[in-house]
Amino acid sequence: MQALPALPESLCIIEMGGQESVDGEPRTLGSLYLNIGLQNGVLLRTVLDGVTGDMSDTRTRYLGSRPVKLFRIIMQGNESVLAMSSRSWLSYYYQNRFHLTPLSYESLEYAAGFSSEQCPEGIVAISTNTLRILALEKLGAVFNQVSHPLEYTPRKFVIHPESGHLLLIETDHNAYTEDTKRQRKMQMAEELREAAGEEEAEVAERMAEALLSEDLPDAVFGAAKAGPGMWASLVRVIEPIQGKTLHTIHLEQNEAAFSIGLVKFANQPDMDQQFLLVGTARDYQLSPRHVECGYIYCYRVAADCTSLELVHRTEVEDIPTSICAHSGRVLIGVGRLLRIYDLGKKKLLRKCENKMLSVKEKELHKFQ
Repeated sequence: MQALPALPESLCIIEMGGQESVDGEPRTLGSLYLNIGLQNGVLLRTVLDGVTGDMSDTRTRYLGSRPVKLFRIIMQGNESVLAMSSRSWLSYYYQNRFHLTPLSYESLEYAAGFSSEQCPEGIVAISTNTLRILALEKLGAVFNQVSHPLEYTPRKFVIHPESGHLLLIETDHNAYTEDTKRQRKMQMAEELREAAGEEEAEVAERMAEALLSEDLPDAVFGAAKAGPGMWASLVRVIEPIQGKTLHTIHLEQNEAAFSIGLVKFANQPDMDQQFLLVGTARDYQLSPRHVECGYIYCYRVAADCTSLELVHRTEVEDIPTSICAHSGRVLIGVGRLLRIYDLGKKKLLRKCENKMLSVKEKELHKFQ
């Protein structure tokens, strides 16, 4: 018996592992694995003992926002699992290791494996009101990818259409900004000096100077934990090919950036001038939820998108969770309110709002 963190949606037992040839035919030599799809979008994979039925070595992976449905299929002669949530995933064993790969395809609702002369290892699936036939190839292949280290966790980004540069926001909870770290170092050094007696003054001074001069990289030693309700954020302009940071704007301590958007305002003399809007929350507490206020920063974007210039900051009563350009103005979701703003000289000018939303807007998309 195994306790689960949520209600199960589907189960699938398969045998996965290595192969050997017996009388000229491949035979699987792997172990039994029990795959459990939960209603909260989590997939559990646990080793199942074929004799006693004991379960061990449970692995967990979040797949999406919908309940996970599991289907057994055959890939390259081996059993595999097709997991469906808000997106589809394939769990398989290839080149002596387990893979769980998302499928670059539309969301599927039901699937089954089949074999024919034209398609020895195919999948027939349902997507909305259509029937799809799929064939998965090149197992183990990975898209060309390059990782660029960032200071905080990237949350959202937009692409500057002319230059191709990325404008992104990074936000971490339970974190200090660089300015706060320096201030805390200075405070700790001063406390060392004050706590030392006359005989220890010289030693305390050396310790304080060593504290101020040492630089311990967070990537190696880990970042100091600031505590609940402490946020650190920044806005970054990055050239994606080389991964070079062109411009960085650090926000104040306890400001959390949640939304970003590129906008062209119709009331400006230069209709091609682009502005970057960034929505932040001040003193945001996760549980119980509380926010002091929200801000919408407006930056003027350079023509080559290598720098940002602050135009003004607009205070709002809740978190600006979504930003979308609309007909020469900007559409912003502020808590449960949906507002249209125009650009003013000292702040954004509110033109109208919709108060009938029952949930907070997290994403706004414009359709032509």
